[in-house]
Amino acid sequence: MKSVYQDYFNFDKEPFSIAPDPSFLYLSQGHREALAHLMYGFEHGGFVLITGEVGTGKTTLLRNLIKQTPPNLDVAFILNPRLTVGELLETICEELGIPFDKNDLKSVKQYIDVLNRHLLRTHQDGRSTVVIIDEAQNLSPAVLEQIRLLTNLETNERKLLRIILLGQPELDELLSRTELRQLAQRITARYHLTSLNRDDCYAYVSHRLSLAGGNPDLFTDGGLSKLFHLSKGTPRLVNIIADRALLGAYVEGKKRVTPSIVGHAATEVLGQQRRYRWWLAAGVVGLAGAGMALAWLSTPATVAPATASEPTASATQTLATASEPATLETPIAIVEATSPAPVDVERPAVLPAHDASAEAMDDAFVVTRPDQASFVTQRLAYAIVFRHWGHDFPTGSREIPCDFAPRVGLQCLGQNGSWSDIERLNLPVVLELWDAQETPFYGAITSSQGGRFAFHLGNDQHDVTPKHLRDVWFGRYVVLWQTPPGYHGSLRQGDEHSSVGWLRVQLANIVEIAPSPVANRFDSSLHDAVTAFQQQEGLLTDGIVGPATWIRLADRLQLATPKLRS
Repeated sequence: MKSVYQDYFNFDKEPFSIAPDPSFLYLSQGHREALAHLMYGFEHGGFVLITGEVGTGKTTLLRNLIKQTPPNLDVAFILNPRLTVGELLETICEELGIPFDKNDLKSVKQYIDVLNRHLLRTHQDGRSTVVIIDEAQNLSPAVLEQIRLLTNLETNERKLLRIILLGQPELDELLSRTELRQLAQRITARYHLTSLNRDDCYAYVSHRLSLAGGNPDLFTDGGLSKLFHLSKGTPRLVNIIADRALLGAYVEGKKRVTPSIVGHAATEVLGQQRRYRWWLAAGVVGLAGAGMALAWLSTPATVAPATASEPTASATQTLATASEPATLETPIAIVEATSPAPVDVERPAVLPAHDASAEAMDDAFVVTRPDQASFVTQRLAYAIVFRHWGHDFPTGSREIPCDFAPRVGLQCLGQNGSWSDIERLNLPVVLELWDAQETPFYGAITSSQGGRFAFHLGNDQHDVTPKHLRDVWFGRYVVLWQTPPGYHGSLRQGDEHSSVGWLRVQLANIVEIAPSPVANRFDSSLHDAVTAFQQQEGLLTDGIVGPATWIRLADRLQLATPKLRS
């Protein structure tokens, strides 16, 4: 799908998409050194550590590295490291395609034994294995210690497992703790990736403009200087501001981007809280030129930050009483439409009711983008998931899937995570998939059994393992979920609402809750019960009841929802 300014500037594709597209990789000296360290981690045992601030390009480097994976190397990607020790080992086994029965593996030792046997077999076959953990600053000390112990798996000649850790600077602080000194001593190579300097920032902008087929001198010297000053050379911020500046130049009818346009763009996309929805004007197809001008000239609105792990929603229904039985029949508003693409005028292909050709795929199966537009694959994937909820999504309409969801009592929740996260949610999900093109394509996972998943892509269904998707799925997914009666958004200590009463009644069936004089008040006793439930379920123990906690609660209460595992 083209951006509104693409034809105006004669671009072949968007030059400043924030997707980690390896074809746009610009290798500054710092990025070259970081990539060399990553390649070293592919070839040697021990630990390699790459740190860098948010938006400096670690994920883009990682995707570039994926394209260079040697054929004799098995890679396990851990994209959401908020895991227990057991979940970490389970995820590694899943990523490496190791067959195992969760019912048979009850202890950490049993998982390690399975992993060790697999690594010995692959070693005998001349293969090596590397585990890459992104956002590693979120690892707990206990999990980091277990990762260190994994490097003890070895033969007489060499280590059987290589570890690459990528994270923000806090990871260095974490590893400096006394109890982790043994792990820190095993780091064989480390590198800290910094932002671009002024010259690299200018070259980065010209590089992306050229690769997109446009004029590399589209930004004036002053515009480039302003862009570097406002972004501080952080590639992600450069992309966001530059993209909005191109839109501004288009709306103003300018052929070059000046300092004033860059400044205006930065004000709109960053705002006071740096959270302006810069993509609203640029992403919606079919807006009239006057509308675009208004979007550019109007005062930007800022968005209040939401809790990272628990998005909120506004209620649209009268709240149920606390004594209502557990049910999920109340239609509620959407949390936030995550990753939906605007609909083109072309009518998507009709989704078949059942694909009789679905069969088990062998290890040679490769997931490739179907011969369909990005938005078509998205709508077909959502249609499959909606069908499992008992609803027919109109694939031929122009409605965004996550705008349709509230009309049938559902909401969308978009997250980054791992296969363990998806299995823990135990709900059908839409996966965002990436190849070398500048737009994603989409598939759906609807069931799970024995480490294999029913995977829907386009009009076809396949039987896959996580290994089949590791080169195209980088952790982004959207799950549809149904809210409890009287849902009023995320709940936290101090809230007073009838939905709090419903929560207290239902949660009392699972964990112990001290009595409260006010049933509808979220007091300290309910906060302690919520925290205990979250800890029991492996959730972030923040005491806030948002989508992730509601979903797990519905699963534990065995409410009527579609399940990955029956």
